[in-house]
Amino acid sequence: MGRLVVTLLVLCLISLTTTCAAALRGHDFRRAMRGRLLADGGAAVVPLHWSRELYNVVSFTIGTPPQPASAFIDVGGLLVWTQCSQCSSSSCFKQELPPFDPTKSSTYRPEPCGTALCEFFPTSIRNCSGDDVCAYEASTQLFEHTFGKIGTDAIAIGTATAASVAFGCVVASDIKRMDGGPSGFVGLARTPLSLVAQMNITVFSHCLAPHDGDGKNSRLFLGAAAKLDGAGSKSAMTTPFVKSSPDDIKSLYYLINLEGIKAGDEAAITVPQNGSTVVLQTFSPVSFLVDSVYQDLKKAVTAAVGGPTATPPEQFQSIFDLCFKRGGVSGAPDVVLTFQGAAALTVPPTNYLLDVGDDTVCVAIASSARLNSTEVAGMSILGGLQQQNVHFLYDLEKETLSFEAADCSSLS
Repeated sequence: MGRLVVTLLVLCLISLTTTCAAALRGHDFRRAMRGRLLADGGAAVVPLHWSRELYNVVSFTIGTPPQPASAFIDVGGLLVWTQCSQCSSSSCFKQELPPFDPTKSSTYRPEPCGTALCEFFPTSIRNCSGDDVCAYEASTQLFEHTFGKIGTDAIAIGTATAASVAFGCVVASDIKRMDGGPSGFVGLARTPLSLVAQMNITVFSHCLAPHDGDGKNSRLFLGAAAKLDGAGSKSAMTTPFVKSSPDDIKSLYYLINLEGIKAGDEAAITVPQNGSTVVLQTFSPVSFLVDSVYQDLKKAVTAAVGGPTATPPEQFQSIFDLCFKRGGVSGAPDVVLTFQGAAALTVPPTNYLLDVGDDTVCVAIASSARLNSTEVAGMSILGGLQQQNVHFLYDLEKETLSFEAADCSSLS
């Protein structure tokens, strides 16, 4: 149970706001991007690691010659973006690497206004004034505002290379919460600007190693490299994605149906149909359940542990409301989440009890009411900590999620 060393920034965990994402719904994504996707997704392995704040981070390069970059990565992220050299110290956040300089890349191409790619961005966030370069302004509920110019360039990520990937070259933002860390975001969601769409990936998987190890053995597998050891056997569970209308904002994300929860020997918790949808994320370290289901889980875990509860440190009180003294959780049960198709995900105590200091551990599963977000109202979120040592496979053609227990640190 590794200690979280800074305040969790998870009061909202969708990478674009409702306004921006809603504006994108209903667009013919594939038609707008036709001709820009790579012909062969191939197979690739991409190393990931946990940051100190318990986000998943990827290192990659942009341009020719390659310039190093790093980014948060998320299966719920809608696009790829990074800060560029036009940023000034007063207009952008500090980052651990130099910002990408498009003038030093022979393969960088700014996207002109009027192209299909530029017009993919709705007029509410598109800006084509001035130098005739396609620009956008995106509001984010976690990341405030970013202003970027769309460009394409060569990207290498893990063992994957792509000659031309479209991304946001951010030149201004009022972000304060990313200071000193990664330079941007790599999204894997169901939009044409996500990494998997632009690389023509129809199947990918990830396996997150325990965060309290060295944090450097998590992996993202793209294309033919994405395989479960137990695929086709009883060890692999499979559940279908929730089908949504193309006009529904939820169609941008990977969604599954949660049917029940059980904590140890306590009575099973039935999930109401109107609160059964779960958004899959790897960016958020914490899971969030619709409030009625969370309250039942809270009672079940408290009863199973048997010991007195504790008050978390002040900086965590807006997120967690179920905590215990570290020495009093020996009776903490496995939590089993059962999804449509009897696909059962076992979450051991090491994946939901988080050391927050002051000799206190908190249950890293919270009520979605704490997000105060209309975008995820009535939905739950499955966060990264609860996915440790489980190999998840996303099949975009079969529209399914499969998973099995794995030693993620040992996967090559």
